[in-house]
Amino acid sequence: MENTKTDFARSNRPVFLRSFKQANQNDILMKSDVVSRTIQSRSNTPAGCSAWKVEGATFPHGTKLRGKYKGYYYYGEVDNGAFILNGKQFLSPCAAALSITRNAVDGWLFWDFKLPDYSAWTSIYAFKNT
Repeated sequence: MENTKTDFARSNRPVFLRSFKQANQNDILMKSDVVSRTIQSRSNTPAGCSAWKVEGATFPHGTKLRGKYKGYYYYGEVDNGAFILNGKQFLSPCAAALSITRNAVDGWLFWDFKLPDYSAWTSIYAFKNT
């Protein structure tokens, strides 16, 4: 079972850490800040395609999202201003998570994302209302 810790030192929002062996909590926060600035400054979205904007967070076109439920990963992608999962369009992460679990789920805790041209997955919770 993974340990979960929270850190309120640099932010009023908790940051959840999962199995980070060598990194301390502030290292993770700094990494989140860099990724957040990257998301806000990306402007290489293809012509005619828009970013997915939801509750103050912006995810560029082509961003991959994944959620894990009952041992299986579910993958979706941002395409022209919406989150596409199994061929269906979702305007919120909670609605997409609900389609998988069939239960009310906080989609901000359920989904991780990976920006185009990046290899690391990050929780979308860190970018809610940033």
